[in-house]
Amino acid sequence: MSSSASPLRIFCLEDNPLIIFQIEAMIEDLGHIFAGSAISFTDLVKRQDLGGIDGVLVDIDLADGRTGPDAAIWLSRQGIASIFVTGQEAIAAEYSQVVLATIGKPVSEIELAEKLELFRHTNRNHDRGS
Repeated sequence: MSSSASPLRIFCLEDNPLIIFQIEAMIEDLGHIFAGSAISFTDLVKRQDLGGIDGVLVDIDLADGRTGPDAAIWLSRQGIASIFVTGQEAIAAEYSQVVLATIGKPVSEIELAEKLELFRHTNRNHDRGS
């Protein structure tokens, strides 16, 4: 992140607490804000605090099954961009039109830093149109 860029607010949809912890640490190390997490698509839909989120990192398999793709579609309909974070790149590729990108597991901080910037560009373009 450049020193002049404001931090992004990133939400994480992941059911593995160790991965959530790792991603939270990386997001904060990169100077961004970890804006919370949910372990299932069902939990995500119940959230009332998604306003102001710049993007969501979405796993394919969640606590309520293989619902990550459904979550990405739902987020897109809410005007919220998402990126898959998964070891199942073949399944992610089937839904590539719904997300900005896919990050493979294990997550590298360098790749995460690059892909998070996609949220900034998407939101900047979206904000101009409002």
